[in-house]
Amino acid sequence: MDTIPKKTFFNLDSEKQQRITDAALNEFALRSYEEANISNIIKDAKIPRGSFYQYFENKLDLYKYVFDYIKEKKMNFLGNDLKNIDDLPFLEIFRLLYHQGVKFSYTYPLFVQIGKHMFNLKKDMYDELVGNGLKLAKEYYVGYLEADKLKGRIREDVDSSIFADIVIELTTNIALEGFLESDIDLDKMVSKADSLINIFKKGIEKGDLNV
Repeated sequence: MDTIPKKTFFNLDSEKQQRITDAALNEFALRSYEEANISNIIKDAKIPRGSFYQYFENKLDLYKYVFDYIKEKKMNFLGNDLKNIDDLPFLEIFRLLYHQGVKFSYTYPLFVQIGKHMFNLKKDMYDELVGNGLKLAKEYYVGYLEADKLKGRIREDVDSSIFADIVIELTTNIALEGFLESDIDLDKMVSKADSLINIFKKGIEKGDLNV
């Protein structure tokens, strides 16, 4: 299977690669995928149209590359936070990563705009780009939940798979709701996620209820 981008892109010097990448980031931040125009990217990157198709098959391939580029940037940003967390409870790991994810958004506001447009993609395209990442996230979460069971931190009867699905679904909805607002309020998204985590930790029933 051919790489995305093509190998010819990776043969370019780093300055030209970055120039093309920045042009694509700017275009996809400014416009939705459907409205984004390769002509604008070519003009901004200062490359001939023919050169573009030496590096990418089409706009979709370029978009996939941009999506992977952002994911790599985020993983590098979270690098130090992913070290030495194995002894933390799952919900604390989740809280840490969510907070750092918001810091990442503050650091790279252009990526936030791209993410905002991403939520409006056609379902099949959204699933293709995001689905594998969510699957990996679920596997990651289930592993830590099972470890917490062994350490006596959560009840053994909790279904780790279902709970991981709930966490992913609810936090995705928080992000979706936040990104679709006219003015994105990242602090509000953090506050909602924290409230959600606290509900997970403490439950909703009072401890002295008579059953």
